[in-house]
Amino acid sequence: MSEKKLILIVDDVRLFHLTIQQALACEEYELVFKTTGKDALEFIMKRKIHLLILDLYLPDMNGLEVLRNIRRIDQRLTGVCDEETISQLKNFPVIVVSAFLQDRLIKEIERMGVAGCMAKPVSKSKLRAIVEEALRKGYGARFAGKKVIMCVDNEHRVREFYQGALSDAEYDVITSGNAVEALEKIEFQHIDLIITELNLPEMSGLEFLQILNESAKHIPIIIVSTVSEEKVRQQTGDLPVQKILSKPVNLNELRKCIKEILNPLE
Repeated sequence: MSEKKLILIVDDVRLFHLTIQQALACEEYELVFKTTGKDALEFIMKRKIHLLILDLYLPDMNGLEVLRNIRRIDQRLTGVCDEETISQLKNFPVIVVSAFLQDRLIKEIERMGVAGCMAKPVSKSKLRAIVEEALRKGYGARFAGKKVIMCVDNEHRVREFYQGALSDAEYDVITSGNAVEALEKIEFQHIDLIITELNLPEMSGLEFLQILNESAKHIPIIIVSTVSEEKVRQQTGDLPVQKILSKPVNLNELRKCIKEILNPLE
C-alpha cells in the first residue's frame, strides 16, 4: 500500500474543516487540522507533510508569517544536520485560502511561490483539482522542470522585455523592480540565475550583491548596466559575478551567457 499524503489544514473556522473533509476525504490522504499558526509550526517540525492548506487570518498570527517561518526552517531550528531532511521539512506545496483576498495580498502570496490561492467560500471540485495538481507537481509547482531566472530592474519596460524574451520551455522568468523585493522572493523560491542592474531604488545593486554573497546562496549573477564593464568590476571587487553586459543588452549575447551558465554541457 502506498504512503498516504499528509495534508495539514490550518484554519480556525470549524465549518471550513467540514468543507475540507467533504472535499478531500479518501484513502489517499491523511488530513490533520490545526487552528493556530503556533500549533501548525510545531506540527511541521515533527512530521513530514506533503501539502499545507493555510488560511491568511489566524487567531495568533498572520498566515503569511506562518509561511515565512516555514521557509526559514534550518539546521539551527531543527537540530537536524541532513540538508535533504531539512528540505523535506519546509519545501512542500502550499495552498492559501482566505475570504479577504486583495490584489496587494495576492502579489505578496505569489512572491512566496505558493502552489495555489483560493477565495472563500471554496468550490469543493476546484479545491480537489488544485490539491491533486499541487501534490503531483510538488513545491514550486509553477517552475517544475524549468530553470528559474530572476531579472531585477527598476524600469517596467525592461522587466517586460526580459519576461517576454527569455521565458521558454527551458526557463521561467520572474521579475523584481527593486532589490528589497528581489531578496524577499529569493528567500522563498529557488532561483537558478539573477540578471540585475546596479542602479536600483531603495537598495543599490551593489548592496544587493553583498547581501547575496553573505547569504551563501551561491546564485550565479549577470550584471546588465549602463556603466562600463571596467567600472562595474571596480565597484563589485571580489563579489562573485559571472558576466557583465552593457545596456542596451544584445539579446543573442544575453541568451548565450545564460546558456553557458545554466546549461554548460550542451
